[in-house]
Amino acid sequence: MNKEQIQQIREVLSEAAKKDKEETARAISEVLEKPNAGVAFVMQMLNNRPDVSISTLIKSASLYKSKEIMDEKTAELIAISSAVANGAKFCMDVHMRKAFSLGATEEEVFNTILISSAVCETSAWATAFREFQKLEGKENRKSNKKKSSS
Repeated sequence: MNKEQIQQIREVLSEAAKKDKEETARAISEVLEKPNAGVAFVMQMLNNRPDVSISTLIKSASLYKSKEIMDEKTAELIAISSAVANGAKFCMDVHMRKAFSLGATEEEVFNTILISSAVCETSAWATAFREFQKLEGKENRKSNKKKSSS
C-alpha cells in the first residue's frame, strides 16, 4: 500500500467518524455483534466516539491478525496473560474462549495463567521490598533512640 492509499483511507475513516457518526456507530456495532466477535464493553463505550472506535478496531485487527509476525493462538495466550495481570475478568473470558477456539489446550491456558501470575507476584514483591529497604532499620533506630533517651 502506498502513501496516497493510506491517506485516502485516513480521510474516508475520518469523514465517516465526523459526518455519519450514528451510521458509523451502528455499522461498528453490527460488525462487533457477529457470532464469536466477543463484544467487549470497552468497544461498546468507544462506539460513542466512532473516530476512536475505528482506530481501535484497526489496531486490534493489526495486532491479533498479523499471522506473518505471530500466530493468533500465541497472540491470544499473550492477551490472557495481560488480562490476568490486570485482573480483567471479562477479557480473560473472551481471550480464553478465543484461544480455545484457535486450538489452545487447557494445559497451555493454565500455564499461561501461572506464568502471568508468577510475574505479577515477583513484580509486587520487588516493588514492596524496594520500599521496605528504604525504611529498613530506621524504625529500629527510632525505637532505640527513644529507649536511650529515657
